[in-house]
Amino acid sequence: MTATTSWALSLLLIPLAWLLIDATGGLRARHAAAPAVGTDEFHDFAVLVPIYGNIKYLENIDYLSRYGRRVILCTTTGETPEFDVAITEIACRQGFRVFRTPADKASTTANRRATGGTIRDTVIRAVLPTVDAAYVVCIDADTTTSQPLELLVGALHRRGLDVASIRLVPSNRDDSLLTRFQAHEYRLSMKLRVVAPWLVSGACHAARTTALRDVMNNHSLFFQGNDVETGILADAMGFQIGHVPFEVPTKVPNTLKDWWRQHVAWAGGEFRLFVVNAGVGLRHPFFWCYGLIITLAMLPLRLLALGQGHFGTVGALVALYIGLGFYLHWSHRDYALLLMPLYAAFISVVLVPLGAVSYIQMARRGRNAGIIRVPRRARNGTSLLDRADVQVGVRA
Repeated sequence: MTATTSWALSLLLIPLAWLLIDATGGLRARHAAAPAVGTDEFHDFAVLVPIYGNIKYLENIDYLSRYGRRVILCTTTGETPEFDVAITEIACRQGFRVFRTPADKASTTANRRATGGTIRDTVIRAVLPTVDAAYVVCIDADTTTSQPLELLVGALHRRGLDVASIRLVPSNRDDSLLTRFQAHEYRLSMKLRVVAPWLVSGACHAARTTALRDVMNNHSLFFQGNDVETGILADAMGFQIGHVPFEVPTKVPNTLKDWWRQHVAWAGGEFRLFVVNAGVGLRHPFFWCYGLIITLAMLPLRLLALGQGHFGTVGALVALYIGLGFYLHWSHRDYALLLMPLYAAFISVVLVPLGAVSYIQMARRGRNAGIIRVPRRARNGTSLLDRADVQVGVRA
């Protein structure tokens, strides 16, 4: 490569790539609007709550209590006696049901929240054939909603949706600069659900019971990226997917240690989706172009720009990025937007390369490569596969 060519790449392609990482999807979703949640209620649903490892992770008992018998605490047959006693007492006191199924616990630990393994999706897959309600809402054991779930299910029923993504909103955005960064990160990611509704969020999503049963029967059970895999499979199998702007508060990490652990795991999940399952990208070409080409394949060019010291170009890029950030987040603007380019650059340059290592570690621990296999009947059928969807925000 000649010096002139190298300079041209640094001046043009690398800044363009960095801007595309956060700009493309955000700009497309900037003025898109999802149908309102509405006021219709529908009551024929079950609430599925995966809980295993340690009963302390069941933090939303008071919230769930309003749904009584509709709540099914989904766990395994391999929990400790103390756990079994605690979950039974909670279920009796609140009127919940408990479902237990065998699950491989080799890749999990009771001392911290899971970022890998197959248990979460194993218990959801196992419980679905026992559910006789028309709809299910899958919600994490530490998650609550600001509106009744009857409205979320009512929106699905009214619009004839089989699967719906929702909108996660950080509830502790003002804790620190780190949580403010994540608030902007989440907001951009959630906007993309309007144009790419199959970017399902694992903390909370809703579905027609029969549809989710079919999807989970074909799910790889790989933890990181499991939520997006659910949306990808549902779309590929011809189910109707939509986005419901039903806001769900979620607590984001407020320490560097927790943030690092979460984002390294996310990087592994993205490597799994974009590289290991690159063939699925034919169904969503722009999405995989972002993840596989812009984010991963162009990483050497971003490193080249920094290594060659083209600080004028990088400075111009930072200015453009800040301007773009204020444009996309104007109604939620704060001082953190001035430093967002550094936050995004750190993720792009440091965490992205760690994705391969993180994925390999999770695949080995869980003895699961996370291959997404679309059923043959769906591959040969007609569905929403050919829609050109965009591209970012698989993390939340």
